[in-house]
Amino acid sequence: MTQKNTRNPIKNHSVLIVGGAGYIGSVLTGLLLESGCQVAVFDDFIHGPEPLLALKKFPSIEIVEGDIRDIKLVEKSVKGRRSVILLAALVGEAACNLDPQQTMEINYLAPLNLFEAAKINGVSRFIFTSTDSCYGAREGEKLTELSPLKPLSLYAQLKAKLEEEFLSRKATVGFTTTILRLATVYGLSPRIRFDLAVNLLVREVVLKGRATIFSGEQWRPLVHVKDVANAFKMVLEAPAELVDSEIFNVGSDDQNIQFKELAELLPTLSEEAKIDIVPADPDLRDYYVAFEKIERVLGFKAKIKLLDGMKEIKQSLLAGFPPDPYDEKWRNTP
Repeated sequence: MTQKNTRNPIKNHSVLIVGGAGYIGSVLTGLLLESGCQVAVFDDFIHGPEPLLALKKFPSIEIVEGDIRDIKLVEKSVKGRRSVILLAALVGEAACNLDPQQTMEINYLAPLNLFEAAKINGVSRFIFTSTDSCYGAREGEKLTELSPLKPLSLYAQLKAKLEEEFLSRKATVGFTTTILRLATVYGLSPRIRFDLAVNLLVREVVLKGRATIFSGEQWRPLVHVKDVANAFKMVLEAPAELVDSEIFNVGSDDQNIQFKELAELLPTLSEEAKIDIVPADPDLRDYYVAFEKIERVLGFKAKIKLLDGMKEIKQSLLAGFPPDPYDEKWRNTP
């Protein structure tokens, strides 16, 4: 598989983003609207409608408020769409373990129904958001899309199971299925999350002058939320033969870092900041991921450097957004 420079125009491209008001979704929705797409956002708005308020100026946005488990509403919402992007999920180990049955419904059964509805109703592209945590704790390995999956948490296990299901069920001419395994996301978003490692550490340093890093030895691939949004856009633009039944790790090799490296970057945000590195049990999310494939096939390169993304969050906090950074609405995990 080799990269092709041709890209399909996506102006007037009709896209349904399931979870389009969330951390990644609100950034992606804005990017696609600015690119001329007709975007329908399907979301339960559990964290409120605010992330999309600034985007209502676009006449090409449509809002569908609902639960992904509502099969009839899902079927109605996919009709007439050219592409469907699935972002919605209960995110994180803690949130998923609170009610495993509910997690199974939202993170596994409902996505299967959405997939089948998209296929039956003539959708041409389906993009599924997976995670690099499917690889599990793999010290000393450089993990590619061909590496065996060893998911440890319920969240990652269901993501891995859906990957397998989607690729095995695809078998429909003209129905392109693509899976994006995201690195750990950070950066500013209209629906910013402070239960993500980098965002949380920046908040603590900027507002309290102190942050704690546990262990620090674990490897984690990082990627800015705007670069993630751009990866989705590039998949929509790519010729079908380049992305059909393909899996791509989304991130950059130079942002594979050990958390102790964050301890060196954080003081640049505040000279008086104190960073405590506390010994801890090994982090189950410890993996070093390769991102060569998405660059070779799609020409994707992460543009935003880690420190620049951290500084952007600092500037936003000092400017008063979000107004209460410790409000639970800025967390997905309990």
